Amino acid sequence: MKNIYLIVTVVLFSFIISGCTIPNFPGTDPFNSNTPSGIGVIIQNFEPDFSEVYSGEPVIFSMKVKNTGSVNAESGFAELLGLDQTWESGEGTIETEREELFPNEEECRHTSKKIKLLAEEPDKGISGGEKVCTWTYIAPSVKTGLKVHATPRVRFFYKYSSSTIKTITIVPREELKTLQNQGKGLPSESYSKTRSPIDIGIETSSPVRSYGDSVEFPIIITVKNTGGGTVCKTIENCKKATWGIKPDTDINEGWYVVNLDIIIPPDSTIKNCNEMEKVVLIGTTPQTFSCKMTVNIRPDQIGLIQKKIEVRADYGYFIDKSSSVTVLSSNQP
Repeated sequence: MKNIYLIVTVVLFSFIISGCTIPNFPGTDPFNSNTPSGIGVIIQNFEPDFSEVYSGEPVIFSMKVKNTGSVNAESGFAELLGLDQTWESGEGTIETEREELFPNEEECRHTSKKIKLLAEEPDKGISGGEKVCTWTYIAPSVKTGLKVHATPRVRFFYKYSSSTIKTITIVPREELKTLQNQGKGLPSESYSKTRSPIDIGIETSSPVRSYGDSVEFPIIITVKNTGGGTVCKTIENCKKATWGIKPDTDINEGWYVVNLDIIIPPDSTIKNCNEMEKVVLIGTTPQTFSCKMTVNIRPDQIGLIQKKIEVRADYGYFIDKSSSVTVLSSNQP
């Protein structure tokens, strides 16, 4: 791909939580995604049932998520990070490979991926889908007179999509001149986009003046991660514990990669970019690239015509939220 990959040198501030290395990119908070409401799934809350607990006491952590975007969230699941190495499991199942405590609810586990959150429809008064997942732990042992502060973090994974559609008006030169002389306007053009964590913008000058049997014009496409989380090519890639941007490899199979589909009319061609582009999105840095689109005009197409171009992405995504709990000795004086 000629003009989309951005080779980035990143200085890492990393930390280890439950076996995962998480980079802290400029402008991001690795513990809290802070997803804006209205563009995807948000973690409404994540907390223990009590902020202070005693050694050996069962502690239930609960997470509530809600879909505030305009697309259904599919195949969702959740993980709790930061406690498995020191806290004991209560109710639930242990995953042998990573000794990870599964959520109490079967549908919340990554082995099931059964969470589906319906899209929000504000114009119909329909709120987005919600789901609660819980984990039960046993607070660790603490010496008499001491206390331990823990900052667990929950991570929610889901499938989502983004789509932007723009109408382009093509007018023969002579007809455009006639319309202008008569003071007539052009038909309205549509521009629509989903409310999703990956924002896609399409820019082009319109109307496009045509002459002859074809017309060529530029299209600018901008892609940006506005959801505060991390995008992956698939939800399976999100599950992998890797951030690895590897410039030496032909394609990155880890985090931050999204496939972009450019859908054009059947009588059109595109160059300077591919109909399927692979984009790397780190932090909130946007990626912008330019294409040239050629529309063939048939002899029977008289007068102005309108064409639609759609740019779409289907991807995995995950968001994080932290909480805190203090463990006191069961033999406090």
